[in-house]
Amino acid sequence: DVVVKVGLGDTGDGGQVSVEAGSTSSMYGLGGDVAVSAGGSLLNRGGGIIMSSGAGSATSSGAVSIVSANAGTSGVSGAMTLATGTSTNGNSGALVMSSGSATAGSGGEISLTVGTGDTGTGGLVSITAGTTTAASAVGGEVSVTAGKGAGTGGAVKVTAGEGTTSTGGALVLASGEGTATSSGSVSISSADAGISGVSGEMSLATGSSTAGSSGSIKLLTGKGDGGSGGDVVVKV
Repeated sequence: DVVVKVGLGDTGDGGQVSVEAGSTSSMYGLGGDVAVSAGGSLLNRGGGIIMSSGAGSATSSGAVSIVSANAGTSGVSGAMTLATGTSTNGNSGALVMSSGSATAGSGGEISLTVGTGDTGTGGLVSITAGTTTAASAVGGEVSVTAGKGAGTGGAVKVTAGEGTTSTGGALVLASGEGTATSSGSVSISSADAGISGVSGEMSLATGSSTAGSSGSIKLLTGKGDGGSGGDVVVKV
């Protein structure tokens, strides 16, 4: 083994371990890389990489920060890739992002945010479930579930972007296409009530307008070629 360790002290901060690649003053040279790779194995799994902050016995543990540097006067800031490897015989590795549990407070938030820009379209946030080519297999599911509460459960809120000088963003909810058979169904419902209370209300409404007509509500079924158009059923 190779061990790099700072000695123990009893006053002040603990000693720092710093690994820094070399800089260059060459006009077109690249800065040096810092590469950390675990060992491989012929008949067993390869070695792991463990990056952990220090424990705070009486207060907070240390933070872990992985960032790319800011861009210079031209160019873009460095990309960041967090990915598992491919597999030729079995499932590929899972990617898990979670915050820790809390005993006397709230669990830590997880925030996924695109940076602000001043030219062009805002950055995209894309969440796509896995595709499968196996015969009759089902594509991956995207599941978004709010937290359970001892009082009221958490809400799931989906809001399109505001348009400052033009139209706000649209909210599109569509089922998947079935190339050879039926498309998927769309089901929007409130859950059943418990042993007391009423089931959740459902409201379908357009916003108000201060300069012109408010938006319309259309309830339509698709055209049926070689069959009947779908029914519209309203039932109490």
